[in-house]
Parts: sequence; C-alpha cells; structure tokens
Amino acid sequence: MVYLIGFILGSLLVSVILSRRASKGEAAIDPWVIHNMEAVACGAEPLPDHMPASIHKGRIIGFGYLPDEEKAEERVWLLNYDKTYPYIRVVETMATGESSFMAADQISIYLSEGVDVTELKPMLDELGLRLRMFNRKEGLAVIGVLNTQIDAVPSTIEALQPWSYLFESIEADVLRFQGQ
Repeated sequence: MVYLIGFILGSLLVSVILSRRASKGEAAIDPWVIHNMEAVACGAEPLPDHMPASIHKGRIIGFGYLPDEEKAEERVWLLNYDKTYPYIRVVETMATGESSFMAADQISIYLSEGVDVTELKPMLDELGLRLRMFNRKEGLAVIGVLNTQIDAVPSTIEALQPWSYLFESIEADVLRFQGQ
C-alpha cells in the first residue's frame, strides 16, 4: 500500500514538472522571430504568409528589390538556416505574386555533350568561382556564386554567358518542397 501511494505521488510530481516545462517552452519567444522582427525594423519586408512554413524559420540576412527599388520587378530575401541548407534565396515576382526558392550561394551547370568538368577550370579561375560538386554521369557541375548580394545568382549566370559553348543550360539550384 505504501509503495502504491509513493508511486501515485511520484507520478503526479513528474506530471506537474513536465507540464511546467512545456508551458515555459511555449511561452519562450523564438530567437529567429526576434531576428526577423529586427530585420523588418531595419527595412526588410517580412516574408509573405503564403510561403511554406519551413521558409519562415530562416533568419533574414538580406532583402531588396530587383532590378532596383524604383523599377522593382522582384522582391528578394536571403535567408540563413542553421540545421538545413544554410543559405536560401527567396524570389517573389511582384506582378504575379509567384515565389521561387533556390540556393543563394550556388548554381547548376548542365554541360554540353562531350564537355568534361575539367574544361570549366579556365572559366572558373577567370571569374574567381569554385567548383563545389560535379557528376560526370549526369553532366552536372555545381559552382559557387560571385558574391553574397541579393543578385548573386542572376549575376553569376550572366557572367558565365561568354562560355555558353561549354554548357547546355545554367540555372539556379532550385529547391522543391514536399508536395510541390
């Protein structure tokens, strides 16, 4: 009987402790939310609500309009994540409201038939770019971008155009979410 009463009291005590911890955890303010509120206060626009929930978990580290604020066609956010892919570029086309998500720090090059990834070296050296990954079987090379600005992806794609004979296509390293 004494053991049963001790067991019940112990269970109740553990239950109270766990429920207190859970309520404190729910009341704590997410540091990413605070960072993003500060970024918005400094001029960045908040991410639109219609974007995937996982996108809203990133820290806003850059924001701007392309081609510029006066002739804006796109709103661009650069986001940082600690536990997933570190740098994401979010682009919203202002005319349609459509959004796209891509790596902010790399692009994909699909090589022309017969071109080996080693043939990219002079181009990469001249532009100061780095080969991050390649897949000879698929003819794919992933390279870093020119800078860390909001226009880094399109600027890098444009800078590679003089070497277009080396590749079939260059594109942003697009991210796809489950269910898309």
